[in-house]
Amino acid sequence: MDNDATLDFGFTIEQVQIRDAARGFTHRVLTREFLREIDANGRAPHELLPEMAKLGFTGLSVPTGYGGGGGSATDVTVVLEEFGRVSLSVASLLNRALGWGADSIQRFGTDAQKNYFLPRVVSGEMIFAFSHTEPNAGSDAAAIITKAVPAGEDFIISGSKIFTTGAAECPCLIVTARTDPTVGKHKGISVFLVDSTTPGINCRRIEKLGMRGAGGLYEVHYDDVRVPGSALLGGLHGGWSVITGTLERARIAQASYCVGSAQGVIDEAVQYANEREQFGQPIGKFQAIAHLLVDLQVQTDAARVLLYRTAAMIDEGSPCVREASIANLHATETLVRVTSDAMRVWGGYGFTREFDIERILRDARLFVIGDGSSQIQRNLIARQMGL
Repeated sequence: MDNDATLDFGFTIEQVQIRDAARGFTHRVLTREFLREIDANGRAPHELLPEMAKLGFTGLSVPTGYGGGGGSATDVTVVLEEFGRVSLSVASLLNRALGWGADSIQRFGTDAQKNYFLPRVVSGEMIFAFSHTEPNAGSDAAAIITKAVPAGEDFIISGSKIFTTGAAECPCLIVTARTDPTVGKHKGISVFLVDSTTPGINCRRIEKLGMRGAGGLYEVHYDDVRVPGSALLGGLHGGWSVITGTLERARIAQASYCVGSAQGVIDEAVQYANEREQFGQPIGKFQAIAHLLVDLQVQTDAARVLLYRTAAMIDEGSPCVREASIANLHATETLVRVTSDAMRVWGGYGFTREFDIERILRDARLFVIGDGSSQIQRNLIARQMGL
């Protein structure tokens, strides 16, 4: 079953074409066997990036002057939702080119940075790892102690990061560091674009529960890593604006593939409920099963409305800090609820690896923690409400 509820948002002809291209790619390439393999081996399928690039996905939001598609936030949302229907891991991989990298550089980068990085994002050569969280700086994102000390025209970065997805697998690390310890914690932070092959970077892989196909999770040590001043993203001490701006867009990206994944799970559960028979009829004919799936569809449709409202606000240039957090909160919690409740449709099979619901449930747990936990989202929303 393919649920085309998103058509009700009045997509343009081009957006329908983008969605159909993404759907065709995911159905053709992201087979069940392939997704099980990358999950089992804990590897991100970087080999797919050039093929995604040929279809215009990696450069979708990059301005046409750099070879990209010049797409809108809604265009990106359409693609990430479609990828999320089939694989949260691969959707996340794509977003590490589109979102963490291209979007941040477009908004905060110098002309030289744009000229270097953006064409490489478009071609599928460039993907990024966001190296921000520290052992003692998680939800308190401004509490980082990794430092970057001036050394002539360069900076020397020293410190440790944790939970950096893809750190040992990406050509570029987006690293946050404190460049002025004498001012308030939000003011003395800078962001650097760091070549991952720079001497002094050491990574230790951490085994994780889910999102294994998105790449390895790493603890990263920066031991006197020398980077040029030209690596600064957003200017000296301008890091907090880069961090908050990047996280706001990241929350919309997360919501996109969580909504897509929730819909994909519901579609699979409906198909199974129509095929599985007990007591002489498909189990979907039993009200308990039917009503459970109806409730999950209602919650997912509501999440989709909140998601596309926020994407439209971004395209209009309207402030949407509150709306981004609301969309993220509802979409991520809905996905956890959908995967947990829908597993019961499969009964005992849902607890096995005969079906993919167990993998999606493992993957879903990340999104109520990463890029701002549900509790942090509620705090942000409360502040925007004046509480």
